[in-house]
Amino acid sequence: MQTSSICIHSHSILPLTLPPPSTPLPFTRPERFAPSLLPSAAMPQPGDNNSDRRLCALCNSSVGDEAVVAINRLWHPDHFCCNGCKRPIKQTYQTADNFAYCVVCFAAKFNPKCAGCNDTLVDTCLLALDRHWHPRCFTCSTCSRPLPNGEYYLVDGKPYDLDCHWGKRLEKREAIDRGQAVANAKIRGENPTAAF
Repeated sequence: MQTSSICIHSHSILPLTLPPPSTPLPFTRPERFAPSLLPSAAMPQPGDNNSDRRLCALCNSSVGDEAVVAINRLWHPDHFCCNGCKRPIKQTYQTADNFAYCVVCFAAKFNPKCAGCNDTLVDTCLLALDRHWHPRCFTCSTCSRPLPNGEYYLVDGKPYDLDCHWGKRLEKREAIDRGQAVANAKIRGENPTAAF
């Protein structure tokens, strides 16, 4: 007699909070300062041989009239760039391994991909069947409708909604019954196809 694995599972939709290999800082905005507002540690001190400690972290020259403070360093506004796309970061960014990334590049590099559509997951995801999904991509194996609230019934390793789950169970039961009828007919020495 065949047995099938039938389980009910429920997963809620969660915010995507998977840390990259090194835990990043929360999304941050670079701060822009005029020279008179720069941190006092960056200003020239009396008796210093260096005339200006306000040096860009990229080019090591004076930041001049405007500076960006990010990742505990000063930058020319156009020199604070994403480590992925190499474009200047003007809005929010996130760091990983002491490198800055724009939101898009950070998600592409560190966020998981959806098991249904293979797109990068950004806002929320569903963790089901040991994989990550967009809530719209986690669908019933029979009718392909999204599974509401991440609730599903597992039959032979595939997710089903409640209605399709009962249809699949009935289909499996009928197949088992047919198999038993054929086996019984063979035991009795009858033609197995005549049993139907």
